[in-house]
Amino acid sequence: MLDLLAFIFLGVLLGTFTGLVPGIHVNTVVIVVIALLPALLESFTPYSVIALVIAMSLVHSYVDYIPSIFLGAPQEDSVLSVLPGHRLLLKGRGYEAVRLTVVGGLGATVMGLLMLLAGIMVLPAVYPYVRAAVPYLLIALLFYIVWMQNRGRQLYAALAVLYSGLLGILILDRGIISLKYALFPALTGLFGVSTLLTSLRTNASIPPQTLEWEPVRYGKGVLAGSFAGALAGLLPSIGSSQSATLIQGLFGGGDEKEFLIALGGVNTANSIYAFLALYLIGRARSGASIAVKEIMDVLSPADLLFMVSVVLFTTFFAVFITLELAKMGALFVQSLDYRSFSLVIIAFLTLLVDLLTGWRGLLILATASAIGLFVQEAGVNRSTSMAVLIVPTIIYFLG
Repeated sequence: MLDLLAFIFLGVLLGTFTGLVPGIHVNTVVIVVIALLPALLESFTPYSVIALVIAMSLVHSYVDYIPSIFLGAPQEDSVLSVLPGHRLLLKGRGYEAVRLTVVGGLGATVMGLLMLLAGIMVLPAVYPYVRAAVPYLLIALLFYIVWMQNRGRQLYAALAVLYSGLLGILILDRGIISLKYALFPALTGLFGVSTLLTSLRTNASIPPQTLEWEPVRYGKGVLAGSFAGALAGLLPSIGSSQSATLIQGLFGGGDEKEFLIALGGVNTANSIYAFLALYLIGRARSGASIAVKEIMDVLSPADLLFMVSVVLFTTFFAVFITLELAKMGALFVQSLDYRSFSLVIIAFLTLLVDLLTGWRGLLILATASAIGLFVQEAGVNRSTSMAVLIVPTIIYFLG
């Protein structure tokens, strides 16, 4: 029992680390865990190692939004939160932005557990049909993203989709840099550096941050996030970002707070449903579920119940840690000169890209930043840039 608790707490610490540090994804640590499995299983029970992986994955899904909102440094799972989160930060409500993603994650956890029995009964029958429809849904989504723009801006939106899609093909299908870090320079440029550069040009400043938050309707956001996260967790090559783009249409020009709730729900629901997919269809849909499959190839109902228990136990720590770190982040950024802070963050992200991916990564960062600036100058929705992930996903399904 003590071993189990120790591994859960270790997973909480690792998930906090991977969530906070840009460029270090939870899958990076999962690879290390898989490599160490023979040694770990000699000394500890399989359940202890599984608990570590689940705790790490769940905590990461919550903490992941802090750097994207406060630093403009997104990872794949939190990329769409940069713009609405940054807007709230510049209104003095950065803490509230993080809290909204926590509300979404907590709501998605409850929804996921409530729908568990229905999923067990329905999923095996409908899964083949849903999977077959995915590429056509994504193609329709790209057309919808272009069509939903204001008249006169649809050509710019189509160009943004084209440029982002070609960039995605270049880095994901052509493999010009290691797939391990391929998305980091692209997403950092499209959503992080370009946003910071635009803010610098408009002489934005960080106002005093409040730790208060306003009541908000959360039902629509939780439901949308839970549904999109379920798609990400159950279907191959569909990540949190691709499925989050599906719900973008629900919030098109609407409430950014509800949208942040939905994004928080996507990330957490993805983590939970990936384990359900492993139990029901024996397919691993995330780095964490791959590790679990390496430990136990076939899961029993008792194993699923154990994983659900770890999720419930870990959720408390995930929520507490994320909110406390968000408070610290809000108090920290309000004391900084925004222009100097933004320049330091841009320099830090550029250095990190150079260290992880070399000169080719820097070239991708520059190209992606140019596309991100084009999208903002053209006044089209930032979801057009998600073609960097959606187009390669379509090619995967149709290829």
